[in-house]
Amino acid sequence: MALFQNTTASVLVKTGSGKFIGVIVNSHTSGTLRFNDGLTGTTSAGVKATGTLTASGVFSDGDTVKIGGTTYTMKTALTNLVANEVLIGASTAIALDNLKQAINQGDTQGGGEGQETKYSTGTVPHPTVTATTNGATTQVVEARDAGTAGNAITTTETGANCAFGGGTLASGVSVNRLIMNTYTLPSGSQVVEFPEPIDFVNGLYFTEGGTADITVIYK
Repeated sequence: MALFQNTTASVLVKTGSGKFIGVIVNSHTSGTLRFNDGLTGTTSAGVKATGTLTASGVFSDGDTVKIGGTTYTMKTALTNLVANEVLIGASTAIALDNLKQAINQGDTQGGGEGQETKYSTGTVPHPTVTATTNGATTQVVEARDAGTAGNAITTTETGANCAFGGGTLASGVSVNRLIMNTYTLPSGSQVVEFPEPIDFVNGLYFTEGGTADITVIYK
């Protein structure tokens, strides 16, 4: 069933997903229309949420790093009896390298699962993040997908010598896609309806130029 929203100004018509059917132009003076799949009228390629784990000293046996629902346990020696154990190794930098590989499970040079004991057997790639840039004392984790949902991924730790910059990842921005470029209305009232409805995912935002009395049709 189609829904109708009347407006005389730029407005967020709907949050979330739906279908954009068209508009009814009741009246206007030099009116223009533009529609975005997003929560604002500004297009964006989206940004992935990130967080940084900083180590101020060496890890201790049994320290944990938890990202989302996955807990990594830092160990002086791996048991290979449970997944997500990470070898501390000879330095903080090595421990962070091993943690990165455990998160990504991307070591294809013979140093991964069940081989050179960087992390334990049964460890699989993290479902919602990847580990990106790291250094001698820091490890950045990044949401797999762009968007604000990544800002809800929790980051906690139990070690005395390590800490995340916040309790969740941050700075994720949703994709904002232009679905109808600026259209200058011809004179008079009219109906602008598409042959097929246009799908939107993150919201339907209407940007008005000039003055116009518009009814947006969507579902």
